Amino acid sequence: MKPIKQPLVVGIAGIMGSGKSTVAGVFEALGAKRVDADQLGKAMLREPAVKAAVIEAFGSGVTDAGGEIDTVKLGKLAFASPDNARRLDRVTREPLISRIKARVEELAPTSEVIVVDAALLPEWNAKPWLDVLLVVDSEEEHAVARLEANPRFKHVDVRARMKHQFERSRKTAAADMVIPNYGSLEDLKARARAIFRTLGDMRDKGKG
Repeated sequence: MKPIKQPLVVGIAGIMGSGKSTVAGVFEALGAKRVDADQLGKAMLREPAVKAAVIEAFGSGVTDAGGEIDTVKLGKLAFASPDNARRLDRVTREPLISRIKARVEELAPTSEVIVVDAALLPEWNAKPWLDVLLVVDSEEEHAVARLEANPRFKHVDVRARMKHQFERSRKTAAADMVIPNYGSLEDLKARARAIFRTLGDMRDKGKG
């Protein structure tokens, strides 16, 4: 395989339910390699060292019958108070960021665009290791409605989790580009496709 230019590493963030994963999915369909922070985080919780640290921080009540971390139990406890949310962050932030960076490095030799799908990129001050930070912006009520209609979030207190993330204005203030999601799903996908073309131009002109 011929060597390619250095990939453009694009972060996509936003409040829960903003539509960031939809945008990441469009980018992936157009050829980007995707790094999903949620998937990496769930896998990380099965690793002995991280699992032990979480149990030490929150107690064995966050495990299931098989001794693995129950993410529903952990979520309810971790987002019950600001102190608990900070405790979870202290235990998981650096290990997760490390795994995201490692995955980006793994994909880099065969990728032109790598998209990091992670809601908390602004909270993590991730811009130094990203080329572009995109934030998908949506009204909170619409975001909550999307999540509550998704079976994946059936047992999640969405508003409780939102309290422990940056509010919309802080998310967008951190962005290099803001993608508005105030209309239909097709509108969002069309904007995502247009922005992906722009990112391709940026890479061709500015990297390599």
